[in-house]
Amino acid sequence: MPDNFQSFQFTFPEVAPTISEVLDFLHSTDLEEEHPAVVFIRETLGELSFDTGITGGYIVKEIVELNVKSGILSIDGNELNPGRQVCGYIRESTQAAFFLCTAGEDFTRLSNELNEKGDIMEAYLLDTIGSLTVENAIGLIHENLRLTYHAQDLKISNRYSPGYCNWPLSDQQALFELIGENSTGITLSDSSLMTPRKSVSGVIGIGKNLKHHEYGCKICSNTTCIYRKLLSAESV
Repeated sequence: MPDNFQSFQFTFPEVAPTISEVLDFLHSTDLEEEHPAVVFIRETLGELSFDTGITGGYIVKEIVELNVKSGILSIDGNELNPGRQVCGYIRESTQAAFFLCTAGEDFTRLSNELNEKGDIMEAYLLDTIGSLTVENAIGLIHENLRLTYHAQDLKISNRYSPGYCNWPLSDQQALFELIGENSTGITLSDSSLMTPRKSVSGVIGIGKNLKHHEYGCKICSNTTCIYRKLLSAESV
């Protein structure tokens, strides 16, 4: 079992969403090729092709205690509070992979520039591209984890993040402390927000008897959740 942070780095072309994926996510598949939004997406994807700041990884820890009733996860003397919902999804886990991933500083910089100029539509489109980029990157890392533990006859769960599935965002502080030193360059504010802006963190359960659970979108009130939007786009 790895006892250090396993790092991955990607170029933008390796994890970039397609124009169709961006439009699907926005439920705007009927836009013409020369629509200003489509033109902006196409040009932005081309301009970001040089980006090499997309990085992430995970560290795997043995679970000391997983209490679904109290929603507490104990690891190496650290206590996380993912809540009953997340603990229920990973209840059969004996280990947990704690991950970080970022789409890099370029999205934060470009988003700030667009907002300062008052280009609200463009800033929103860039935000969507950034969200899909970091999700594609962590998706590849997730698959690496799956293949690694499949070889050991172990299963893995979906990924769950603070701020979603009723896991308090403030628990980011304990999560970052548990992960410790890493190569992503992601920092955390006092209010538990990550920099760069397009970054994700969370947990993936690992266990021999782990059962796959779908994301609980039907019982979740968070309408801005990236996973709800991705699942909705897939259904469309």
